[in-house]
Amino acid sequence: MIKYFSIDNQMLYHADSESEETIWYCVEHPTAEEIHQLTHQFQIPTDYITSILDDAENSRAEEFNQEKLTKPALLLLQYPFAKTSPSGYFQVDTYPFSIIVTPKKKLITITNHEPLFLKKVFNQNFPENDVSVNLNIFLQFLWQLAFSYNNYLATLQENCDKLEEQLQVSTENKHLYQIMDIQKSLVYFREATASNLETLKILAQNKLFLENHALKNHLRDVIIETEQAMTTSRIQLKLVEQMNQTFSAIVSNNLNNIMKILTSLTIILTIPTIIGSLYGMNIKLPIAERDDAFIWLILFMVFLCVLTTYYLKKGKFL
Repeated sequence: MIKYFSIDNQMLYHADSESEETIWYCVEHPTAEEIHQLTHQFQIPTDYITSILDDAENSRAEEFNQEKLTKPALLLLQYPFAKTSPSGYFQVDTYPFSIIVTPKKKLITITNHEPLFLKKVFNQNFPENDVSVNLNIFLQFLWQLAFSYNNYLATLQENCDKLEEQLQVSTENKHLYQIMDIQKSLVYFREATASNLETLKILAQNKLFLENHALKNHLRDVIIETEQAMTTSRIQLKLVEQMNQTFSAIVSNNLNNIMKILTSLTIILTIPTIIGSLYGMNIKLPIAERDDAFIWLILFMVFLCVLTTYYLKKGKFL
């Protein structure tokens, strides 16, 4: 699907069809027909578009080293995408996001899944300044993509904090599955942000960004945000790995405590069973011939159970 956007009153305007004013072509999960249309209309290499169909595509930049843009340039970065994991919990994967800049200064973004951070770009205001509207939109793509990592990292941290609150009483495997999904998300984040950072640093060596102070500062902010996301994801991943080990130990310990309590209760309940079995035998036994033998046996069993309970508690088995 292709969406066409132009600028109207310093805001992006969604048009139903392409026109001369169209500045941004937002392409989501392109069909073979749409791929053919774009490659022929803008003379784009086919792999610029088809590569996005591979969810495992790595970040890279192509043709951004031109002194004057005579051929389409490609910037491919990875962005976070929230979804439900196979185990049924919150997980964030990373998918490729392509930005193609044509010689006519048209912007084409291509994704295989709808990025949520683009919604912020839709509502962004683009006032006139020293940077052209095209580059302003381009930089907004980069900023919102980098910023979205830190937003999701905050959400993952909140989930970790909630899990920590349940550590003391947890004996359920579902918490381990949640930790596993958080751990998977952080592994994706660590690798994606590292790859994005390397690509952005290559982009920063472009002559246009080196010579334009405003562009250079904007891109530096994006790089700093990406470095922050990379550092945070690495720290959180180490903490989650440690928490996973602690969580497993606590779950195992909680289960041991439950088994210890059940074993102690079994010992206590065995006392009446043994005494009842003995006095159920057809032989002479102490006080068996007394009329009040039943009451004395009950009192004796209660005394032994209380005494056993006392010693088990004293030994911290109960």
